[in-house]
Formats: sequence, C-alpha cells, structure tokens
Amino acid sequence: MIDDHEAAMIGFEGGILRDGKSPAVTFAGMAPTVDAFLKAGRRICDVVALDLQLADGSRPGDNTARLIAAGYKVLVFTSGDNQAYLQEALANGALGVSLKSEPMAETVNKLRRVAAGETIDNLELAAAIEVDTDFVEANLSERERECLAMYATGYGQAQVARRMGIAASTVKTNVDRIREKYEAAGRPADTKVELYIRAVEDGILPPPQPKRKWAASSRTDVGQ
Repeated sequence: MIDDHEAAMIGFEGGILRDGKSPAVTFAGMAPTVDAFLKAGRRICDVVALDLQLADGSRPGDNTARLIAAGYKVLVFTSGDNQAYLQEALANGALGVSLKSEPMAETVNKLRRVAAGETIDNLELAAAIEVDTDFVEANLSERERECLAMYATGYGQAQVARRMGIAASTVKTNVDRIREKYEAAGRPADTKVELYIRAVEDGILPPPQPKRKWAASSRTDVGQ
C-alpha cells in the first residue's frame, strides 16, 4: 500500500489480516510515496493499492505509470472525491478503484481480481468516463468496432480471433490500427482500460452498471 496517512495504512493492514479467506492475500508492506516504495529495489508484491493524493505532490498518472513500468498491477485506493485524479490513474493503466469507505472485504476481493489481471468496471470508473466527454470521432470501421468491443471487455487476442473467425495476427493489426486512429483523434488509448473507456465514450460498449446488492443472508460468498 502506498499512502501517507498512518491510520489508513494500519487499518488496511488489519483488514487484510482479518480477511482470512482463500486464496489468501498477504500484506507485503507500506510506503508513503512511490519513490520510497521503488527504492526497495526488488519486486515485493503483485498489486499496489495506491492513494491518489500523496504529500509529496506527485501526480497519480505518473505514479501509476511508474508502478506499472516496474511490474506491478495497480488498484486505486481512494476517498473518490477527485475525478480528475481518477481519470489520470485509469488512463495510465490502473485496473480498478476501491473506495476507502467500502467494506474491507470488498477491497480484498478487488485486490484478488486485479492480481488475476481483471479490469474492475465499477461506478468510480463510470464516473470518470462521464467526466471525459470532449472528444472527436475516431471513425472506426464496423469490423474494428466489433474487435474493440470484445478485446476491451477482457478477451485475449486469440479469443477474439476465434470469435471473429480471423487470425490472431489480424486481431493484433486491428487493435494497433484502432489505437492509431484514437491517437490521431487526440484520444490516446495505449492501455486496455483506455480502450474500454473509448469504447464506452463512442457507444460501442454500454457504461458499467452498479452491481446488485445482495441481502445480508446471501453474502456468505463475498471475497470467494
């Protein structure tokens, strides 16, 4: 966890230790800044829970990009009151958002999902998408839109190829062309999360919807 609020860090660690579910999540450590974390000089964990507003004044987009370049997956862990910062982190490859007001079991579940490479399409992601409405048309072909719809929702290139009846190399070419078109339109989409956001903006995919709340008696599987 990277956060400069001691109480938040202690609570985060305690919540993970209390979770006790399988597969286990192990708390590897905490740091007040990305610089301090990376100075460890070795890969100490799979996922970093990153606070967006740190006392050193660093930008969340830069922090996210640096962590990903160092080999870590990133889950934003925030109070959720700064949409611009959320956009920065998501645009630079963060795989999801967990609010500090959420039950810790939900945050731990998201850590597991991010560790598995899943993009978490939750309400905070939807809100960040809604803010970003100043864009121009990328003029994708119908085939490119079909490819983007599948690839951006989590299918690998080989899976998209099988579903479209084309070669995996053709899917890669399509994805590269899609990224080039968005870049030319001034709407870069270098990561899979950014491709998902562009697809929602252009009406190719529906916005993420709030998850249905289960009754208390039905919540025995939370975190499984």
